[in-house]
Amino acid sequence: MYKSSVIAISAFLLSSCASLSPEQCKNADWRQIGYTDGANGEPSARLQQHASACAKADVKPDLEAYLSGRMEGLLSYCQPENGFEVGRRGRPDSVGDCPPHLRAPFLDQYRQGREINGLESQVQNLRNMLQNDQNEARRNDRRMDDIRNELRRPNLSPERRTTLLNEIERLLDRRQDAGRRQLAIQRDLDIAEDRLRFRLREMRR
Repeated sequence: MYKSSVIAISAFLLSSCASLSPEQCKNADWRQIGYTDGANGEPSARLQQHASACAKADVKPDLEAYLSGRMEGLLSYCQPENGFEVGRRGRPDSVGDCPPHLRAPFLDQYRQGREINGLESQVQNLRNMLQNDQNEARRNDRRMDDIRNELRRPNLSPERRTTLLNEIERLLDRRQDAGRRQLAIQRDLDIAEDRLRFRLREMRR
């Protein structure tokens, strides 16, 4: 029952821009809210957000219960394995809120996670670039097909024929440029993917 309540509060806090509604303030279990904030790595300023939200309902947070729950949550958040996942997602580290004996191992794993986050972002960016280039190449090919079909028309004016031939020549040049560019992007992508796999193996991930 306790765990399910924590999960429900966590889902709300992560999905809502507001801190707490007036009704939630009136029925708040401040220990559970503190635990959820700690387990999610929320900064200490989160309590002030709760206080501001609950002031509208004339409710004051139970500071002792909140801080006690938050410390329990931080003990879960500040585990080294979670540090890696937090870094990999590109989130702020919140290491300053961790108990002193957990800060160094958490931060070490967080930095490794951030490194993987950077490598994965590079891979994704290159994949997006390659996909965009391939989409553009397909659009150009379709346009060239349209031009060829129009050039077959018997009543095509000389001026229009010249315009179409010039356009298809430009598209052919563009295709060559795109082909060279795609080869270069693919090469960079292969290198980035190899680097990512190598670092994950080194980290035994």
